[in-house]
Amino acid sequence: MRGWHVYEVEVARRQVPDVSRQLREIGATGLQEDQLPGVQPVLRQPWDTGPAPRQPRRVLLRAWFDSRPAVELPGTWSFQPEEDWNEGWKVHFQPVHISSRLAIAAPWHGLAGAGVVIIEPGNAFGTGDHVTTRSCLVAIERLAVDGGTLLDVGCGSGILALAAARLGMVAFGNDLDTDAVRAAVDAARANDLAVRFSDAPLNALPADFPATYDLVVANLYAEVLAALAPDLLRVADGPIACAGILSDRAHLVRDALGSRALLVDETSGDWTHLVFGGRP
Repeated sequence: MRGWHVYEVEVARRQVPDVSRQLREIGATGLQEDQLPGVQPVLRQPWDTGPAPRQPRRVLLRAWFDSRPAVELPGTWSFQPEEDWNEGWKVHFQPVHISSRLAIAAPWHGLAGAGVVIIEPGNAFGTGDHVTTRSCLVAIERLAVDGGTLLDVGCGSGILALAAARLGMVAFGNDLDTDAVRAAVDAARANDLAVRFSDAPLNALPADFPATYDLVVANLYAEVLAALAPDLLRVADGPIACAGILSDRAHLVRDALGSRALLVDETSGDWTHLVFGGRP
């Protein structure tokens, strides 16, 4: 059976560089630093400010070997069989059916039709299966106006703009990540949809983009949405659908976009979805 011999050892964090070097010298082909069992990870989120949190003093170090070295090491060994990860994860990605008019699927699902958007998972964030993306898709399906304009702010894979275009809207998207924009352009081409994407910021969109839109969607962190609020309000003639908002930070978005009527305020697990009305 093909696979890897996996070695695990607990070490002080300051020892990780030296122990890692020693493991590579005896044949380790891969290394991973992880939390000890029962220890909660200390994370610094993109919206956090101030000093970085103090990390645990001891960690679990894993090393992968093609063959077990002929040396005695303190720690534990196990064997990890080789798996076809490329095929295995596909089993867990199923088509996302938003309504009878809209579904999101991968190329290998074999779905086709007027309401199907094909997304190649892994190109960029957004395949429709996460609650934040799904909530925006539901909002688009409900608010889409045939021939109306939509702007997908922070478009990622472009899934929201593509869905709107599939429902008859004239769709645009922007993202500061040029790789995401490239993936979105490829996805539009693969779906034969005329969607325009740009890597320009919201306050400097290309001249051939509309000045205002009938619907704006943004699946972004609460702090980012709050910072973008003046521009979101400026470009949105119609509703603004927001997701990607951790529930304990939803007040930031409610306050920032509070000049518009709050039409939807829904929470699912840790995430809140907000929809604000059109220009008064």
